[in-house]
Amino acid sequence: MPDNATLVALVVSAVALVVAASQLTQQLLATAYVIKKCDRIVTGGVTKGGTRQWHWRQFRFTVKYQGICFALPAPLYSALGVQSTVQVDSPSRELWTRAMITRPKRTITQACWISFIQDLVKSDCIKSDGICLKEESGDRIPEDLTVAPTRVDAITVMLVCLAMGMQVSKYVPTTGEISMAGGLGGISSAIHPVLGRLLHYNVFASDPIIGFETARRHGHALVQEKGVWANAVFGRFKDRSYRPEFIAFEALQARKFDVLLAKGWPQENYADTVGGAAGFLAFTHVDVYEAVPPSSVRRWCAHFAEIIVKSHLVQLAKELKEHSGVQVDLTPSPLDETREVFIDRYGCSSPYLPWEDLYSGAVGSAKIIELDLQLDNHPSLSPESASVLACPGLITCASGTNSQEFDERDPSSYVPMVVAWEAIILADQRLRHIYKSHGGWPDQNFGGCSEQIIANAIRSLATVGPPSWGRASNAVDGWPRTFSAACKEALKNESQPLDRRRVSIYAHLSVLRAAYYTIMMRSASSIGPGITDEMVPDTALAYMA
Repeated sequence: MPDNATLVALVVSAVALVVAASQLTQQLLATAYVIKKCDRIVTGGVTKGGTRQWHWRQFRFTVKYQGICFALPAPLYSALGVQSTVQVDSPSRELWTRAMITRPKRTITQACWISFIQDLVKSDCIKSDGICLKEESGDRIPEDLTVAPTRVDAITVMLVCLAMGMQVSKYVPTTGEISMAGGLGGISSAIHPVLGRLLHYNVFASDPIIGFETARRHGHALVQEKGVWANAVFGRFKDRSYRPEFIAFEALQARKFDVLLAKGWPQENYADTVGGAAGFLAFTHVDVYEAVPPSSVRRWCAHFAEIIVKSHLVQLAKELKEHSGVQVDLTPSPLDETREVFIDRYGCSSPYLPWEDLYSGAVGSAKIIELDLQLDNHPSLSPESASVLACPGLITCASGTNSQEFDERDPSSYVPMVVAWEAIILADQRLRHIYKSHGGWPDQNFGGCSEQIIANAIRSLATVGPPSWGRASNAVDGWPRTFSAACKEALKNESQPLDRRRVSIYAHLSVLRAAYYTIMMRSASSIGPGITDEMVPDTALAYMA
């Protein structure tokens, strides 16, 4: 009997062992499929891939893998009026570097979010302190997904894609709809029954059409904490003549209507609406950004700005001819160097600084043009002089206008986008010099008189129909006299003591700055992001897989 009992016990033990081995094998086979969704092939070597963990009490394996979370600087979300749905708890410089190193070796078998992060790092759209690893459970990976997902913030994805040169087809994060595409790749979205908003990144090419140099410049502007670039994407700007807050462009326009109507601008006319003129007047005060002009405000870019720009080039060409051999005062530092200085130091994507920073003496390391505004014989101090704004790019455009073939319908053939930006930088430098020499922000009379001059001057352009670039020779030739007359009209009724020359030059620089900003936005080489008036800064949690 004992032998039989021992034999039975042995058989039972053997059966139990077989069952346990079968269960263990079943667990291994079950986790093998999950591991395949997050192994090192899927993660491209950027993370270590999925790992198994044995739980004795439950007698089963679980799978864990490392997702990657990324975010922009926290103050930027505050500037947009949203809260990021993804937090970076433990930033990893090593992870950022590993993504950069593994990018040339990436394959089609890796997860789309790995390829996306590699492109973000390459484009400098994410800082090393804006990326981290996040442990995720493989048991929560839906069975219908072939790769493990990672969590992303919707507005972060949209902004970094814009910086890399993509266009928005649809952006409604609250319903999970995001559709974008560009030369580097594209983003598509769907609603998953378990995860909700699900995004997918398709790689189209190894380099963006705009080039990585431009993409890095865009990314450099994007990650600045003050959010100038990000807000401008949605058509929100800071008006420096009011409180320093981001305001929708329509509100900035509304502030200018009364000024224009009081100066006789027709509220309704066949050539241009007062809205376009109000938009032009607003551009004299708002901060600007070089990359991705906002499509939501481009329709308010008054066409008559082309006349002002062309007149300036004609004047500049005449003055160069009359003063041949005379050294023209050019911009003091290279374009890219100047731009990087202001982005790094002041946290905005343009050199247009807050007045209070200037008043406190916080000037940039870029050399500011030093002019003695009391010297009457300085050619740059005459409001009628084109030398008030002269830089190498504009001189090249001015000297070539009579010898080259141009498309009269396209102002960008006269002034490329990069040249317009260079002119804006120089105008800002000189505006800052006038501000500094005045001893602080021009008082209300100073700023109001400058605005009156601009309103007077552009009133004469109300009857010029679009497109104005090639069809307004009389207006082009007469613009210097028009502006001079506008100065006299505005100043003759001014009872407060003002430095008339300063306010005239200030107004002249402001109108030129707005004109070149308009040209930059309307040029054929500039493509807006595809944002419409209905799109507002909003975000939601999503997954990418």
